Amino acid sequence: MAATVTEPDTQVAPPGTPAPTPGATPPRQRRRLRLRKEQGSRRAEPRPQKPWEWNVATVVATGMILVFAALALFGGYLFGGSALAQHRQQDIAFAQLKKDLALATVPVGGAIAPGTPVGIVTIPRLGVEQVFEMGSNSEQTLDGPGLRPDTVLPGQAGVSVLIGRRATAGAPFRHLDQLQPGDTIKVVTGQGKFTYVVDVVRTSDAPDRQIVAAESRLTLVTSDPAITNTRTLTVSATLDGKALPASTGLAGGASADTSDQAGKGVSDHAIALLLWAQALLITSVAATWATVRLRWRAVWIGAVPALLAVLWHVFENITLLLPNTL
Repeated sequence: MAATVTEPDTQVAPPGTPAPTPGATPPRQRRRLRLRKEQGSRRAEPRPQKPWEWNVATVVATGMILVFAALALFGGYLFGGSALAQHRQQDIAFAQLKKDLALATVPVGGAIAPGTPVGIVTIPRLGVEQVFEMGSNSEQTLDGPGLRPDTVLPGQAGVSVLIGRRATAGAPFRHLDQLQPGDTIKVVTGQGKFTYVVDVVRTSDAPDRQIVAAESRLTLVTSDPAITNTRTLTVSATLDGKALPASTGLAGGASADTSDQAGKGVSDHAIALLLWAQALLITSVAATWATVRLRWRAVWIGAVPALLAVLWHVFENITLLLPNTL
């Protein structure tokens, strides 16, 4: 039997097809290389960023940032901005009171309107010199020490009580605890100049002690510690000299509200706070809307001063709700 010879399977190119060039890449392999290049280029392209998604974590983080920012701004106002406002008000009050003293028009009797400058208190040991007003609620003590309305003017027979702040609004009574028996406190009113000598320095939780009776006594009151309202610090001094007849306080027909007591705030400003908070919300929404529709730089150049002005009033009304000795 003859052996069968099998010829190799060869593909015959169609007529007219050019002969393959030696060393050239076959068509099928070229397609594979092209597909690999396309896949590689797709992988190299950056992925499109997803739009901002408001999920629970984002809302919580944004809320915390806003809360901390608001607290930081309020702290800046409480311990910095209020001091600047108090210094300015003291300059105005000094100029006005000196003019009134020269003209002898400073009120010294009867019911004196709250907020009226009535004298100057000087504490040489502490380097303190402040104009004090009639009235001792949070609104008056933002400007400086305030005379409790139901007490007499310094220099008159009876007890005069000055309430001042220890940490905010310039903190005129910040170092009141450094006073010692024997130190002097000088006061100027429309009735003249008076000198008091300190004999008692105590906190409200200290054991009771006998206080020597005096014809005229000046009492300075503030908070202790500085930024809490757990107790009060009291410095009491007796008049060195003859007291004048009482013509103010209860003798002059004045009365004191609860807000005039040490450590109290003014609840009447809660409505004003609500209105200013609404103004802040409206201003913020308007600024945000304008930023989206217009150029943000042009908008915020005008919006930032407006927001700061509204924030100032919001913080001021919050401060008025806090204790008048803070």
